[in-house]
Amino acid sequence: METPIPCSAEEEHVFRSQHPAVPVVPDITLPDFVLQDAELALTSLGLRKGHVVIVALPNVAEYGIVALGIMASGGVFSGANQHYLLRCGHIKNSIFNGVLGILVKGLGLPIIVLGEMCISTAMNWNELLDAADRSGDILAREEVHQSVLCALPFSSGTTGMSKGVMLTHRNLVANLCSSLFSVDPETVGHVAPLGLIPFFHTYGITGICCATVRNKGKVVVMGRFELRTFLNTLITQEVNFAPIVPPTGSSSTGPGAARCL
Repeated sequence: METPIPCSAEEEHVFRSQHPAVPVVPDITLPDFVLQDAELALTSLGLRKGHVVIVALPNVAEYGIVALGIMASGGVFSGANQHYLLRCGHIKNSIFNGVLGILVKGLGLPIIVLGEMCISTAMNWNELLDAADRSGDILAREEVHQSVLCALPFSSGTTGMSKGVMLTHRNLVANLCSSLFSVDPETVGHVAPLGLIPFFHTYGITGICCATVRNKGKVVVMGRFELRTFLNTLITQEVNFAPIVPPTGSSSTGPGAARCL
């Protein structure tokens, strides 16, 4: 039996890519990098730099706008699994659908609700957009640097309690720069990924939503997996990139998939 080789705590092992280092655009926030001056009038609700906004939404077309608007206003976006919140009772959110809105209306938090449901203590999404149009340039925009915290996703808790991960604008801009460096210029404007992976995950909001908008493409949004809808969407929407989890792949290639076509 071989004797294990002792490893010094001071030793450093760096695994590097075979590609040259990718330059990261300096001193720019994620919303400016993706959209060039996108901002939401969330400041009219009292949102200030460093405030955390929990977003408990399914995958919807407005999700990317909400997340980037929070970041552009200097706030910290924290995506949450609405189904987990409903099961566990940890419901302290600011932007969510009507069901969660009813459950949290007594907490005294600023609430924005998407959808047709009206709640007396909440502002509807359309009302927020109207407020943004009326405010114009009246609301002063706080200066946001690249080193400022912009996202607070939570781990799944595999090794214990779920932990918040503090991400700055530079972290996410660097992530996009490293993942988009190999994109063929000819594909810009023609990218059509499937938005099935939850957007409250960093990969969903950054790797799918932000990367696609940056490349002037379209995200084909799916709120949940249903085999027939999934297969039909891939064909009719001409999806050319579909990041999925293994169970989805198994379902789409099994005997059931043949019956749905």
